[in-house]
Amino acid sequence: MSLRRSHSPPQQRIRIMEQVRAVLAEKSRMGMTSAVRNLLLEYGADKLSAVDPKFYSVILEKAEEMNNGT
Repeated sequence: MSLRRSHSPPQQRIRIMEQVRAVLAEKSRMGMTSAVRNLLLEYGADKLSAVDPKFYSVILEKAEEMNNGT
């Protein structure tokens, strides 16, 4: 009998990081590069890979709320 989980914590972090990266890339393509950069700077990083993974969910939520006026 296998007790293997479908997603280990590192896999979950990678998956959410990919989601955050996709949303931030889309926002950047929409002309919100400055807002994306400022969002990352709020969490002490100049790029997503430098962000503490514990903030990925919050960043994803904030990025999804961005619009062209942000």
